[in-house]
Amino acid sequence: MKNTFKTSYFCEIVRLLEYLENTQQPAMHQAAQAVADCLEKDGLIHTFGCGHSGSVALEPFHRSGCFAAVDAVLDPGLMFQLGAHTGTDLERLEGYSPLILKRHDLRAGDVLFVFSNSGRNPAGVDAVLYAKEKGLTTIAVTAASAHVQSKSRHSSGLLLKDAADIVLDNGASKNETCLTLGGLEMAPISTIGASAVLHTVLYQAAEILAQRGVPPPVYRSSNAAGNDEHNTSLAQKYKGRIKHLD
Repeated sequence: MKNTFKTSYFCEIVRLLEYLENTQQPAMHQAAQAVADCLEKDGLIHTFGCGHSGSVALEPFHRSGCFAAVDAVLDPGLMFQLGAHTGTDLERLEGYSPLILKRHDLRAGDVLFVFSNSGRNPAGVDAVLYAKEKGLTTIAVTAASAHVQSKSRHSSGLLLKDAADIVLDNGASKNETCLTLGGLEMAPISTIGASAVLHTVLYQAAEILAQRGVPPPVYRSSNAAGNDEHNTSLAQKYKGRIKHLD
């Protein structure tokens, strides 16, 4: 029996990663430079997303192999804890995301990543506009090539890709999927693309810091002996600024 799981979804993942590597290098390098500049000045990297895009915002937060200086903007209303339909409504509610961001320590020189496949909804656009007012560099990770003709739900008429300083394409389709079965569109792939782009940027930023002689502030595995002291020291440095670090 043919292993359709391996020959279909796995092949699409490989295709996606090749697309990202071949098309996103200049934008990823630009984003890495912004992250490195921020961290060299002891700034924070803030991450924001709604619904399933929120899982990518959570991806680098307080994690082994990632920067300690990551502040994930996590709101129960936007991440389905208050209900999936409520989360969708709040993502489309103009003015809501700035209320969440005001509870985080955003400073000029920091960087904000905003993850949204469509980039249509007010939450992401508002987050970028609010952060830019505060002097942050904003980086959108979105299905930019798939949403060239999409209509914004924000009163400004802006899509996320139009509002942000740097735009990274996650390579996904409008519907986030990569396979069809009869009339069904299945197998979401946007999270994989967004995560791949994000971790590439963060690693490249660490390389830049190392070249500058700046030790990258990276967490080590808490399951390996002797690493708790290292991680605790890093956490103490950022504890006063990162909202969900306690």
